[in-house]
Amino acid sequence: MRVRLWAVVCGALAVLLQAAGAQAGPPLPEPRGLVPGVAADPCTPDTPYQAHVWDRLEPYGAHCRRLHFSVGPLHIRPGQMDATLQPVTVEKPLYPGYVVRFRPGLVSADGSVPDIAQVHLHHAAWLQPSSYRYPFFAAGEEKTVIDLPAGYGMHVGTNDVWMLLYMIHNQTPEPRVVYVTYDVDYVADADAEALGIVPVKPIWLDVQHRPIAPGAPDRFAYPVFNVQRGFGHLDPALHRRVCTWPRENCARFDSFGYVTPQQGAPVAVPGADREVTPDLAGTLVAMGGHLHPGGVRDEVSLVRTNVERPIYVSEAVPWSRADPDTAGGPRNSWDFAMTVSNAALGWKVRIRPGDVLRINATYESDSASWYEDMGIVVAWVAPLDPHGDPGVDVFNDPVTLDPGVPVSALVPAGSAPATCVPRLGGAHRRLCLRGEVTHGHLAEASNFGGCTAGACGALPAKPGPLVSDLVAAGFNYGAADILAVGAAGIPRVRLDQPMHFWNSDAAVDIWHTFTLCSETAGVGCTGKTGIAYPLADGGRPSGDDAMDFDSTELGFGMSFSSARGQIPGMGFPAETLQQATSFTFTPNRTGTFQFFCRVHPAMRGVFEVVP
Repeated sequence: MRVRLWAVVCGALAVLLQAAGAQAGPPLPEPRGLVPGVAADPCTPDTPYQAHVWDRLEPYGAHCRRLHFSVGPLHIRPGQMDATLQPVTVEKPLYPGYVVRFRPGLVSADGSVPDIAQVHLHHAAWLQPSSYRYPFFAAGEEKTVIDLPAGYGMHVGTNDVWMLLYMIHNQTPEPRVVYVTYDVDYVADADAEALGIVPVKPIWLDVQHRPIAPGAPDRFAYPVFNVQRGFGHLDPALHRRVCTWPRENCARFDSFGYVTPQQGAPVAVPGADREVTPDLAGTLVAMGGHLHPGGVRDEVSLVRTNVERPIYVSEAVPWSRADPDTAGGPRNSWDFAMTVSNAALGWKVRIRPGDVLRINATYESDSASWYEDMGIVVAWVAPLDPHGDPGVDVFNDPVTLDPGVPVSALVPAGSAPATCVPRLGGAHRRLCLRGEVTHGHLAEASNFGGCTAGACGALPAKPGPLVSDLVAAGFNYGAADILAVGAAGIPRVRLDQPMHFWNSDAAVDIWHTFTLCSETAGVGCTGKTGIAYPLADGGRPSGDDAMDFDSTELGFGMSFSSARGQIPGMGFPAETLQQATSFTFTPNRTGTFQFFCRVHPAMRGVFEVVP
């Protein structure tokens, strides 16, 4: 009787919410997730890429219900860049069943999707701590959709709880109100049993989720690294310089300003490894990656008895600026989609207890320096797999590891990858190492910024006062701010004399950087702010040019934040508190240098080094 009453109440609420949904506004609670049997949105494709794979991914029909959830309102203060763990449980289905699809999003209080150049989902990770130690899903502004292949789903129990770790980046000096949204395609237990759905478990792979070598810091709460311009090697396919981390040393210093293994201190590291425990052995049936701007690909391999074999590559596919429906754009913004693969594409890999899953992340290092990067892959393993051909054992089966894209994948216009015909059984097996995107260009990733007609605004020729200190306050750089130097002139600093940058906004929990602008993105740093402008320079491999400067994020924070000044007791030395508000370096050559704040890129500054 109680369940039936709930169904009546939820059904009435659903009708009201459906009517309200026709008007703009914030996402409302999802009463249809409380009990099964209440009318809900159907599980249908919502992008051309989803439509292409739908029949082979979700042949569940009316047995599947699309549930809409949100976390919010989240009040994001001016300039916020904190990583936050939602202190209470977040919305989830409240009856037992299987998640077969998960799509993330971010909306403003009026229901619109915000411009990424103003506020964006730096990253979000959903956790079900009662079942899994690591997150079961993660996303950034690339907003990859996870579709589990037909016959597989992640089980959710009535008493399970979901939590959310998120970093929402407000790049403006104005407060924002946003909601993290997530659409869940869900099949109730009874229907799942009749459909033959079996449970899968997530396996979290991260290049920086634990120390990569002896002496390396533990960044489990904020797993980031740097790739600075000029590091790495020439990629024979891209004909550009790239750096693969942690296999290669990719920067002069890490995201917190320290010299650490493979961030200024080269060591021998084959990758970031995670051992397969007995509860995670079985058949890998799906895999997809996450990168930040500048990212090229995540590379996953399997290691057994010290022998390594590649099993998957998740690529970042950048969209063209001239035609957003076409691939082939630059890799300098969030305007890209990640590729995924699964059993529906003929990709299945068997893994054993004691095997090691190894991950590396590759970033472009020709055009700019990329700070606070991530390289994450979420894999899904079926401990028991009754569906179709068993996955290949890349060590014991006669199998060709083909770097191509499966012939059944929908390939974006503008790209022409080598194709591959997968074959999971027989004497001549073939595993296709690449996959397909889950969506096209996103409208919120359209404001690229830059200079009008390829030319940036000219700086004044007027010399300013001699200074040794430059201060960031109130979202500007004071005497060095580009908006101020027209009247007072460009401030001058002495060659070979220490100069000091200060962040006075740290007192109100606002972080800033002093980062050299990349001139490869235009002349200097005076163009329009966007998701691809300004870009950072700095950190050249030679290490002998102090003018390749980046202060890292000056401010106070905890271990799960990117602020350089970490509170004592969180794994960082107490003296870093003294560094939280200042950065000092000594100019070693003359010239005019423009810089910006990586946290708030509308902040621009300039100074001249004189003898």
